[in-house]
Amino acid sequence: MVSIENLKNKRITLEKIVLRRIRKSDLAACVRWLSDPEVTKFLSDSVKNVTEEQELEWFNFVDSSVNDMVFSLIAREDRTHIGNCGLHKIDWHQKTCEFGIFIGDKGYWNKNYGTFATKAIVGFVFKKLKFDKIRLQVYEYNHRAIKVYKTCGFVMEDILKKNHLYNNIYWDTYVMEYKNGDLVK
Repeated sequence: MVSIENLKNKRITLEKIVLRRIRKSDLAACVRWLSDPEVTKFLSDSVKNVTEEQELEWFNFVDSSVNDMVFSLIAREDRTHIGNCGLHKIDWHQKTCEFGIFIGDKGYWNKNYGTFATKAIVGFVFKKLKFDKIRLQVYEYNHRAIKVYKTCGFVMEDILKKNHLYNNIYWDTYVMEYKNGDLVK
């Protein structure tokens, strides 16, 4: 059996992107991105306006966790750290996990980096980890992400009605899943 440390250290490459284990040296960029309302409007309230200390505490938690794997998203052409993605709430027995991603560097938005990263993670989850299902949550106003997820094979499984407050409006949260079967090409 492959150890969790070996899995966390896995480099995943797909065309435009490289996913590698997040490092402490990546945290300054993360703190900067997480203070930008244009970036955080798509993220959970718990990751908005984090301090360096909070980000380091989070890093130490996920770095030692056996149920989380976080990767920095690196643009291949210039080796720039542009965001993060991760697998969370990993259930090794049920062979399921939750996926989260964000592109923090807005200069890389709308250039398919999220699509390539999502496809890379889906392949990793089903081919390397041999999991049965990956799920995610996305706010109904995040049209760009919903399009990416559908393109990558995720389907709507549930709608959490009006459970997310943003801009004084309650929005639905979509729960999407990808079940092992037809892998993303």
